[in-house]
Amino acid sequence: MKSSSILLLTVCLFLDKATLLHAQTSETTTTTKRAGFIDPAAFGVGQPGFIMDATFMDTQDFSNRPGGLDFFELRTIAPVGAKKFGDFLIAGSIGYTLTELDFNGFAGLQNESLHTIQAQITMFWRPEHSRWSVFGFLTPGLGTDFQGISADDLEIAGLGLLNYRFTETFSLAGGVFGQYGAGDAMVGPALGFIWQPGPFVVQLTPPFAVIGWKATERLTLNLSAYPSGGSWDVEGPNVNRITLSGWQTAASVQYKLTEHVTFSVRAGLNVGGELELRDGNNNAIATEDLDAAPFAAVNLRYNF
Repeated sequence: MKSSSILLLTVCLFLDKATLLHAQTSETTTTTKRAGFIDPAAFGVGQPGFIMDATFMDTQDFSNRPGGLDFFELRTIAPVGAKKFGDFLIAGSIGYTLTELDFNGFAGLQNESLHTIQAQITMFWRPEHSRWSVFGFLTPGLGTDFQGISADDLEIAGLGLLNYRFTETFSLAGGVFGQYGAGDAMVGPALGFIWQPGPFVVQLTPPFAVIGWKATERLTLNLSAYPSGGSWDVEGPNVNRITLSGWQTAASVQYKLTEHVTFSVRAGLNVGGELELRDGNNNAIATEDLDAAPFAAVNLRYNF
């Protein structure tokens, strides 16, 4: 399952749905280029659609010992459906992520194929002509190697947010999120903003940040930073839980090929990497810092 950092990212990515909807409306009623909400790492935020994203990373060397970790990730997201009841909207999506980790023999592990399946139920309420809106979601999921399924593979996260649009270009939201998985629970605040001055956008929703520029109607450039990694329950002889965390800093180019199809590439450095391995009693077997490693990613998205 995704680590707490990734779940926090999900929280923050959905933070300003009201502003997104407003920006999309503004783009259809004005000839001025307006940068909408940017989803640089293709986590499925924004206009509903089908997404496929692949990340290729160079070896992350262990900081304090020989060896390193090879990483590849393929992520897909598909909307399930949506229904509107007056000012209230409910929608669902499902995502699948394949993560290939090659430990090169570290802790007795070799090449591990890890799987994340995650459903998301999203709820959104905004009265017409109101500056206020409410957003929430519930995300049950499963992180596993499919060698055996147990309660430790399950994880769930939830969020509730209150959003206020101060101006046509600035919106602020705050609320609370919670997460439970593998016997650990956490609850914390969620706070962030989005500012859209003309063709530029500044999204500061920790731990997710992006600065974007809509250069043309089809081309958008951005710089971003967001958490990476995941957490999975595995059936190994010594290792029963793998947790990988880090940060990806990237420069991205997004190009709208057609009205519905967008292609993007991004490249940068994965920094602050950490690998933690635990046994069946939840005791830490190893905790290793990982050196920075370059990565590249490609993304294809079909929006409705």
